[in-house]
Amino acid sequence: MKITILGNCGPYPRAYGACSGYLFECGDIKILIDCGNGTMSRLQQKVTNLGELDMIILSHFHSDHISDVMVLRYAIGYKRMNNEIENPIPLYAPSTPKEDFHKLQFKNAFALKSIEENLKVNYKNLTISFKKMNHSIDCYGVMIKNNNEKFVYSADTKYCNQILELSQDADLLLCESTVLEKDKTPTTSHLSAKDAGQIAKKSNVGKLLLTHFWPEYNLEEIHSEASEVFDGNVQLSEEMKTYFI
Repeated sequence: MKITILGNCGPYPRAYGACSGYLFECGDIKILIDCGNGTMSRLQQKVTNLGELDMIILSHFHSDHISDVMVLRYAIGYKRMNNEIENPIPLYAPSTPKEDFHKLQFKNAFALKSIEENLKVNYKNLTISFKKMNHSIDCYGVMIKNNNEKFVYSADTKYCNQILELSQDADLLLCESTVLEKDKTPTTSHLSAKDAGQIAKKSNVGKLLLTHFWPEYNLEEIHSEASEVFDGNVQLSEEMKTYFI
């Protein structure tokens, strides 16, 4: 299993960067997880035919996680019309807000499926499950297992028991670290880099891969803050780099 970082900024990209989007691969299986602005162009550098996508997962409906899917739907919809892509691509997303969920569709590009708490999807040799996070709108963390390998994506969330449970014994945790601890307030609906380190430590994570960076930050500060708490393998995600799980 491996994950390629298409974009790692939030809530807007730095110059030449992109927002949240990740390509998960296992053998010939390709799953796009989130599709923030700037990621569709990069996706096509890794996937030459969009019909190769086995599924798309959107953790929630904030624009920095879904804006490019509104363009991706055109590409897939028109390719479906021209018989270049045979079947609609399964797309999993929260069912709320309802208007956003239904707006995803264009010319039968997708087979829309709603994410619910503890939904489990068995696809080929993978088990994909979801857990609701603590965010300002409905948002779901994602776990993908293949035999004994476990990958977890935090999505966006405050520190909560749900992310600790989801991350337990993950080989790789792709975890948001949007703010530094000094800038966090009671109303911040994101994890700090320190939070990410604590989650990795408490959940016995093999590797912590940090993402969803506030574009104005010095990334070394983020790495340092997480590493002060978690003495295991901590890495800053790099755009267009592939990490093995």
